[in-house]
Amino acid sequence: MRKYRLSLIIYTFSFIVMAASLSSCATVFAGRKNTVHIKSGSPGGAQVYLDGEYLGDAPFKIRISKYKLQQGSILEIRKEGFETVQYEVRRSPHIGYVLADILSGFIPLVIDVADGNIYRPNTRNVHYTLSPIGPQATE
Repeated sequence: MRKYRLSLIIYTFSFIVMAASLSSCATVFAGRKNTVHIKSGSPGGAQVYLDGEYLGDAPFKIRISKYKLQQGSILEIRKEGFETVQYEVRRSPHIGYVLADILSGFIPLVIDVADGNIYRPNTRNVHYTLSPIGPQATE
């Protein structure tokens, strides 16, 4: 009887370790950052801000913490003499991770949703065009 209990404990522990290591595709593969790529737009060299914090001059690619790039964050592209363009960040579940989690079982899906790794922002690739303010001289 004692040998049976020890075997049961070892099998249970092994199962928990294996399940934890194989679960939650988005948590394992997605990491803690999302890539945002500000493509070249018109005019070039516009300044890019996320929730008022300067990120850089376009075009560029940056990895931003998933905790910083949240639902409702504002990505703003500005240049003097041009109207500012704002993009509201919306996050939606990544279909590949959802399917992988469903195939792996219910627990991985719960883990990925709870920690937010299953969500990806809609502002991953941004093409922008800023409109001039007032009369502009044509060259």
